[in-house]
Amino acid sequence: MTDGTYVGPRTVEPFPNDVVSSQEQALGLWDAIDDYVAGIDQPLTRVFLLGAGGSLLAMAPAQYILDRLAKVPTVSMNSDEFYYRAPASVGPGALVIALSGTGNTKETVRAAEWATAHGASVAAVTLKADGPLAQSQKTAFVAESGHGSQIALQLVALAILKREGVDISGKLSALRKLPAALLHALENFEDRAAEIAASMKEVPMTYVIASGPLEGAADTFTSCYLQEMQWKHAATVNADEFFQGPFEVFDKDTKSLVYLGEDETRPMGERVRRFLDEYSGETYYIDSKEFDLPGVESEQRPYVMPLVFHGLGARLAAHWSAVTGYSLEGRRYMWQFDY
Repeated sequence: MTDGTYVGPRTVEPFPNDVVSSQEQALGLWDAIDDYVAGIDQPLTRVFLLGAGGSLLAMAPAQYILDRLAKVPTVSMNSDEFYYRAPASVGPGALVIALSGTGNTKETVRAAEWATAHGASVAAVTLKADGPLAQSQKTAFVAESGHGSQIALQLVALAILKREGVDISGKLSALRKLPAALLHALENFEDRAAEIAASMKEVPMTYVIASGPLEGAADTFTSCYLQEMQWKHAATVNADEFFQGPFEVFDKDTKSLVYLGEDETRPMGERVRRFLDEYSGETYYIDSKEFDLPGVESEQRPYVMPLVFHGLGARLAAHWSAVTGYSLEGRRYMWQFDY
């Protein structure tokens, strides 16, 4: 396996006790976020969503809804890539949203400072009001957890859409119903998560296949939870890119995991399902249609599901850790020395 932080197989860690409260706290940021975006005093010409690692991957749901509905072009970019690439469009009219949970990611702090110096409107999203990122910017929206920062990012996207005249009332209502609905979905996922983790804990290479707004959650699971925290070989494959090479390594001995949403890209995942059911080994499908979200209107399910899948990934990781015996806190290199 690995030589990571071994604590032995054990009972899975319980849910964090702030799943609901941290999302409700983030929903309370709506007025401040709406006022900030509405108050930008020049036409928006481009939106940049900046982060590194899990913070960059967390941008996928906001990126997707802005791609779908906003006229202003939006791009998600690694913070250092942004800084060194130095896009010529960064200036008055550009809106930069920089995310760092701890606020300590030096690449993100530097990128946000560079954008501010070049005249862009810059806002931080973070969990630490006293962290370097929040302290480096005039405007910071502070959430209490990763569940909360996901809400905050969606509120930023909705504020941009509102500024453009889009009716956001349905989506805003769905977000307000999400805290209790998410907890309900997580509770009903526990047995399934335990089954998947027990079956796949020793898979030599874990593939997760996803499309559209679920790619961020899939990437978070493979990159952050399995590679970073479990030191396991893993990769996320886009459902169409799967047929551009990766499917050649799949056979009847291959186990994999597929995320299926209810958004416009679902046909991509269904195509993968048809192939895997015929040619691959055991495949676990996490299908959003199987989850009940009390209070969320049916037409808004595709919108909130990416946030649900981020929560599901965290529970999968907790169950993986329980059956492998390796703590999610162990790191070989990260934070251990300068690199």
